[in-house]
Amino acid sequence: MRPYNLVSVWHLEAARDSVWKVLSAPEHWPGWWPYVQEVEVLREGDSNGVGALHRHTWRTCLPYRLRFCLEAIEVRPKSRVTARVSGDLHGMGNCRLHSCGPVTLVRYDWHVHTTRAWMNHLATITDAVFLWNHRRVMATGERSLQDRLNRLAARERLG
Repeated sequence: MRPYNLVSVWHLEAARDSVWKVLSAPEHWPGWWPYVQEVEVLREGDSNGVGALHRHTWRTCLPYRLRFCLEAIEVRPKSRVTARVSGDLHGMGNCRLHSCGPVTLVRYDWHVHTTRAWMNHLATITDAVFLWNHRRVMATGERSLQDRLNRLAARERLG
C-alpha cells in the first residue's frame, strides 16, 4: 500500500458559516463539484454529524474512479471534521475552517494509502501523476465552491 500525505488549502471569499453549510452537506457536493459523481448517505450522524457515514464515488482527471466511505469521527461545527476513510483509499482526513477577515481558509489534510492493486504496483512511476491529479481535483473544488457561494450570496441579496 502506497501512503500519501495530501494537503490542500482553499481561500474562499465567504463567511465561515456559509462555507460550513455547504461543506457539511456532502450529499449535495455532486451539484457543485464536478469530480464528485455520487455521494450516498449510509448513516446519519448525531446532531453535529458525528457517526455520519457517506459512500463517495469520484471521477478524476485520469481514466479511473475512486470509491470510498467517509465516516465522521469528530465534528466541531463550523471548525473541523475528522473522518475515517475506507475503500479505494484508506486512512484519515481532516478538514479545518478558519476565518481570516472576509476570507475563510479551508485546510484539508489527508493521510491515506491506496488499496487498489494496480495503483500500488505502479506507484513508483505514477506518484507524480497521482499528485497532479489530486491537486487538479482539489483546485476545481475550490473554484466550484467559490462559484456556489457567490450564487447563494446573490440569491440572499435578492431576497
